[in-house]
Amino acid sequence: MIMASNIAIERLSKDNYDSWKLQIEAILVKNDHWNFVTGAERKPEVTGNADNATAVAKWISDDQKAKADIILSIHPSELSQIKNCKTSHELWTKLQNIYESKEPKRKTTLLKQLLFTKMTDSKNMNEHINEFFMLVDKLKEMEIEIANDLLTILLLYSIPESYENFRISIESRDELPSSETLKIKLIEEASARKK
Repeated sequence: MIMASNIAIERLSKDNYDSWKLQIEAILVKNDHWNFVTGAERKPEVTGNADNATAVAKWISDDQKAKADIILSIHPSELSQIKNCKTSHELWTKLQNIYESKEPKRKTTLLKQLLFTKMTDSKNMNEHINEFFMLVDKLKEMEIEIANDLLTILLLYSIPESYENFRISIESRDELPSSETLKIKLIEEASARKK
């Protein structure tokens, strides 16, 4: 974990890019550095007058602070990939290219994970549902939309055999519920079973 402005976030590793990205973006926004990272705040042209020199120096300082915030939130094992980046924007773009790859291999891997995700009886239902929908979100970012009925069926068949009666009751309806409705019903069912 790393503390940034009294906020603890988990360092970037191979497995947590999506949650890390949201958290570090929030920190950069809070510190007024997000525009440097996105490239919206461009470095002023060097003209030679004193006001311009001050503006350039301030931009460099603020950009380096943004870059430092990002670097300090990365696990040491991942640092070798970004060591030659000069600006926060260059660093952010490099991380996106590494962790948000839209190559067919990544798409295939995520789809397989979603199709073969199976909850065990010992696993927490909330955790299972969060992992399931995290995969769905990653696929959406890659412009792969999954039809709602298919999503409902995949979620329904990702739960353990001990939920067979629950599954049958959902399947015997006139219409499949939305995946959001099913998510709520699964959490309620898991909660009722605990009691």
